[in-house]
Amino acid sequence: MRKWMFGLGILTTIGLISGCAAPPSQTTSLASGYQAYQQGQFMAAETTARAYIAQDTTGRNLAEAYYLAAISEEHQAELALAARDYRLAISHSQRPDLQGKSYKALGDISYVQARFNRAATDYRNSLSVDPSAQPDQRMLYRLGTSLENTGHWNAARQYLDQLVANFPQSPLAKSALQRLSMNHFTLQFGAWNNAPAAWKQAAALKAQGLQAAVMPHLVAGTTLFLVQGGVYMTYSAAMAARGTAAERIPQVIIVP
Repeated sequence: MRKWMFGLGILTTIGLISGCAAPPSQTTSLASGYQAYQQGQFMAAETTARAYIAQDTTGRNLAEAYYLAAISEEHQAELALAARDYRLAISHSQRPDLQGKSYKALGDISYVQARFNRAATDYRNSLSVDPSAQPDQRMLYRLGTSLENTGHWNAARQYLDQLVANFPQSPLAKSALQRLSMNHFTLQFGAWNNAPAAWKQAAALKAQGLQAAVMPHLVAGTTLFLVQGGVYMTYSAAMAARGTAAERIPQVIIVP
């Protein structure tokens, strides 16, 4: 829905970007592509965008065409092509809103691919090119966690704080609030309702040469005894440690 609402905005401004109208056939073609996108006909929308790009010799509306191609490709799970076309949309556009939305989409693609350095860069670019836009809660959360995942815990606080302040009742804000009290990743081997069971597991893990400690944790008025071990500043380091530990304790997870 986010992308289509932007597409509607594009339809109303096609031909106005450079101060003069595009040829009617081109305008109609691009508008029909966005209509196809709205109707869920993503392949048809992509085909229309490609045809428009091939015939737009003026380059007047190429940014909108590349954006249409990108959102259509993303819906077809063609993420590499979508990322390429988002960047082409950025390079051909002088519009902060289009550039900002394209950078945000690039950040989302990198985030789901666990390319957290790239995601953080694109999210920050989105904020810088269009400072008037209000970032949504998911973007703030993903930007903050991307920075944490790459070891930039202090830098992450700015965005997680903003999420908590602007969306205090949302589930993501509650997760962000928990992460604000953390400054590293650790491995969690178990969560117990009683301390003796947790201490027993910790002792068994130590006997296997693994780091383990019991950490009381209050959840909804109930104290859980978490068995955790290790301090890792980046998610990739924690993943590597988990890979080794999981050979003996398959249920081990990573927590901030």
